[in-house]
Amino acid sequence: MTQQREKDPTITDVARASGVSIATVSRVLNGHPSVAPELAERVLAAAKEISYRPNGAGRALRRQRSDLLAAIVPDVRNPFFVRLLEAFEKVANAEGYSVVLCNTREEPARERASIETVIAHRVSGVLIAAASPKPSHLRPFDRAGIPVITVDRTVAGFGGDSIAVDNRMIGHLAADHLLEQGRFSPMVLNHTTDISPMREREEGFRAAMAAAGHPVPDARVFSLPFHEDRPAEVARLIAATDADAIFAATNTLTGEAFSALRSQGRAIGPEVGLVGVDDDRWNLMVEPQVTVVEQPSEELGRWAGQLLATRARGGQMTNARIILDPVLKPRASSLRTDGGVVVI
Repeated sequence: MTQQREKDPTITDVARASGVSIATVSRVLNGHPSVAPELAERVLAAAKEISYRPNGAGRALRRQRSDLLAAIVPDVRNPFFVRLLEAFEKVANAEGYSVVLCNTREEPARERASIETVIAHRVSGVLIAAASPKPSHLRPFDRAGIPVITVDRTVAGFGGDSIAVDNRMIGHLAADHLLEQGRFSPMVLNHTTDISPMREREEGFRAAMAAAGHPVPDARVFSLPFHEDRPAEVARLIAATDADAIFAATNTLTGEAFSALRSQGRAIGPEVGLVGVDDDRWNLMVEPQVTVVEQPSEELGRWAGQLLATRARGGQMTNARIILDPVLKPRASSLRTDGGVVVI
């Protein structure tokens, strides 16, 4: 004979155990402030005693929202997004939310599918680093009444909360540093100018070089979307150039440029300077260590978590536009030496 599985405790059981109405239990479990503290304590104690666990799915259906926040990002392998998401999730968890992650791989079609999925799961809010700059991709959130915050990337015409880094400053910092080292003929390795951070970094770099009287010609600026053969393409471009420095606008391109210079026997630092974007462990494990312009990715994640949790709870505030400053971390890969003395 098959033994019948014991039924999980219900809200009715909590009401019976605590000697109050089901309505009172419901108010306590949903954090309603109208319940007297001593009564709320009695209900919670009874719920704990009988091992009552709220039905999250049922609660989501009743109030049309789950205790989930969604993060939709283009590359979960990128250390920048890894650090951002860790900080975001830590804040979300502290605010009582779990986080569901979607990886779009920079594909607008996958982004649209991810948006449909998180809306179907009745998430309470969405963080998105948009693969597409088109505002139409975000309109389904408006129709569903779900708050959304954009991070890292600009979406034209989007009027909601956004948090980003001053990407033009990233380019300016890299250019100013190379100019201080007497490097006046750099090349630029970029991912694609279709994405706002990449475009703005390139614009900032070229503007700073031009302002100093050393404009970067188009022939030394390269747009290189990722593909399997890109490292070899980067190596060919570096081998063919007479540039005295390289500004790599992403951390992946920084690594590809470093490997190419090393394999070609070029002296990184004394012969060819290298400045990248975003720090990673390998930047400090190689010789020479790599100069980078660092984005405050963890701070981005914390701000996003705090803002989105506030929106998800129905908090009323004006739309936030937060721009954070990057920081230059100079190291040997970009520094000239003269008799062992670094020229700064």
